[in-house]
Amino acid sequence: MFTLIRHWLARYDAWCERMGFVPENRRCCAPVRYDEDDARHPAQRAARASAGQPVKKKETSGAAD
Repeated sequence: MFTLIRHWLARYDAWCERMGFVPENRRCCAPVRYDEDDARHPAQRAARASAGQPVKKKETSGAAD
């Protein structure tokens, strides 16, 4: 049963990617919670900034919402 669930979850994830439903394409103003070890976590970003490493900024298309 667990194998079947994993199979369907993989298919759903692939479908989401094909449709463009990935975090990079998120167009919502709702806050997002990142894991502590995720590079996008505010603490990780602050640590990189204080270490002198460049912090990637979110790219915008320039289109009005």
